[in-house]
Amino acid sequence: MQRTGTQPCRADPSIDQWLTGPSSVELLRPPKAETVAYLDGKGPKPARYARVTVATNSSVVEYKVGPITDLKNAQIEVLVPAGAIPYSKRPGFEETAFLHEIYDATVRRLGAPLLVKAFGMIWPQLAEHGGYVPNVGTVTTLPRNDPLAPAGTRRIRIKSAVVPPAPSRPDAQWLYPLPLDMEVNVTAWNVSEWSLNHITFCGQGPFDSPESVLEAYRSGKLQLCHPDFSNQGHWDTPQKETPQARGARTVSGHNGVAWGAWSFSVTQRPSTGVAITDIRFRDERIVYELALMDAQAIYGGALRDQFMYSDSAYTLSQWSASLEPGVDCPSEATYLSAVNWMGPDMNREPDPRKAQTFWPICIFDWAEDHEIWRHMDGNHVRGLVRKTVVVRSIATVGNYDYIMDVKFRDDGEIHVETRFAGYPETRFPGKGEEAFSTLVRDGVAGIVHTHSVAWKADIEIAGGSKNALHVTEVREHASEGLGVDWKADPKEPSFPTKILQHRYVEREGGRSAQLDPSGHVPKAWAIVNRNSSVSRGSHKNPRGYRIELLSFATGQVHGASHPFVRAMPWTKYHLAVTKYQDNEYRPSSPYVNFDGLQPLTGAYAQDLDVFLSNNDSLLDEDLVAWIGLNKEHIVRQEDLPLVSNFGVSFSLQPWNFFDLNTASNPPREL
Repeated sequence: MQRTGTQPCRADPSIDQWLTGPSSVELLRPPKAETVAYLDGKGPKPARYARVTVATNSSVVEYKVGPITDLKNAQIEVLVPAGAIPYSKRPGFEETAFLHEIYDATVRRLGAPLLVKAFGMIWPQLAEHGGYVPNVGTVTTLPRNDPLAPAGTRRIRIKSAVVPPAPSRPDAQWLYPLPLDMEVNVTAWNVSEWSLNHITFCGQGPFDSPESVLEAYRSGKLQLCHPDFSNQGHWDTPQKETPQARGARTVSGHNGVAWGAWSFSVTQRPSTGVAITDIRFRDERIVYELALMDAQAIYGGALRDQFMYSDSAYTLSQWSASLEPGVDCPSEATYLSAVNWMGPDMNREPDPRKAQTFWPICIFDWAEDHEIWRHMDGNHVRGLVRKTVVVRSIATVGNYDYIMDVKFRDDGEIHVETRFAGYPETRFPGKGEEAFSTLVRDGVAGIVHTHSVAWKADIEIAGGSKNALHVTEVREHASEGLGVDWKADPKEPSFPTKILQHRYVEREGGRSAQLDPSGHVPKAWAIVNRNSSVSRGSHKNPRGYRIELLSFATGQVHGASHPFVRAMPWTKYHLAVTKYQDNEYRPSSPYVNFDGLQPLTGAYAQDLDVFLSNNDSLLDEDLVAWIGLNKEHIVRQEDLPLVSNFGVSFSLQPWNFFDLNTASNPPREL
């Protein structure tokens, strides 16, 4: 910033070069080969560099800066040049602050008689005209990316809501949608060139200007609607909550964890959130990186109402607060820190130079409520209760909270769960709203939407450089023709049987490499080392780790050609496996929220379909598993005022990795 004059954010319309997005400053991950050599004591510590994202008045550029341990001699090198990323896709949302002038001017042009008659005295912009009484409620705006803008353009939809007065909480605004929406073209750097595209009023329109709305009102063609903002503090606010534990949280000064047979490191990335690296069980590395990558939400609606967003493009870390003992985590948990320059207040101007410490991760051990194994023998019950260490991270993104639990169990299993919590997204019911929403109250529609979450699992088996994707299928087969037929009577009827079929997936992409969770053909998917086995005798079961879905996960409802899917194609796959590449580090980029009809698929794209299109070999290679889980949220009455947490999960399980149940029999030398 000192060398180039780059500003920390675009806090003023005149700024023409600024750091942008939640990934504006983050670690440029060092080459894996160098990192593994260092971790294993076979090489020097890799130099550490920053990836820095800068927007100018016409382009987006990514830089490599460092080494950061020697800033005096640090170099600045272009990673992604100007022109590779369309300017309409620039990340970051600090520019939305410039929308207030457009919104306020439109409200003032619509005037008090119309807005107050329809919605009440909730308009600070109209205070001098008798249009505002603070104890009634206050209009607020909720800017939203428009992923369906024409290719090459960047548009923002400004949704309206009401912040209710006390005793309601301010965040109950998510339950008070106001049917006045605006759409603004913000493609240009010059804010004076931004223009109002259209207005919708009580579900009617679109109108191309405030004058068009007023003309429809004066001519009797505009129907008014009257949302009910009464009864605040009862239905919109929880009446019971767990009190926070007293006393200071126990914090750790480092991010290394050792528990039983497990050891690993925990970090939290500014954009994508929690990441766990160098995971070892009994001193053997089994995962190089297990990390949250992204979350997507897709909402149904009429053409101008349907929308989607990437949460990592907002941030899956920095809009969060520190976890609370006794509420988020047990009182005895230990907390790990992360850095935050955006803050939970979305109106704060981001500045990476003023990063602050907070504690969004906790770790605690837990005796679970079930056994690893159990059996009754001779009227005597025996068993072994499962013990676990839990890494928990919670990310708040506007109205929603994402609760990530990674559970390391004492039998070598890693259980990964993402739960969804917070306020439901609502809107004032439009025409035909029953097709898209559950009408939970008069004037409040809970919109059907999909929650999708992506995880990366870079699994390492016996060194990791020569792994393969092994698939075991359970199929029905005629009992004849297997070479094991036997009948006492030739006239005895035959019945099909179940058989196992084994195969290795040879290359990236293709339907044969996709996990089908329907259960029509049960499958076990495992990353194995074909040259490593603990089997005895002539049988050779290759050692590996299985990837198993533990909860019902829907497929992607939209087709592959839909802009929402093209923007984030990882949502199509429950499991996709690629050959490791240093430059393929996340399955979607911070650039997907805008200009969705122009997907970024070039040489610099972080896009799972681009990765799969390489058609690289998967036999005896270093492999990465990309795991995507979808959950359809059909809103119910019990989601008011806050959603009862629900989620999705998967497991990484030892698959012929040990010769015996390692929890009840210590493993032999491997």
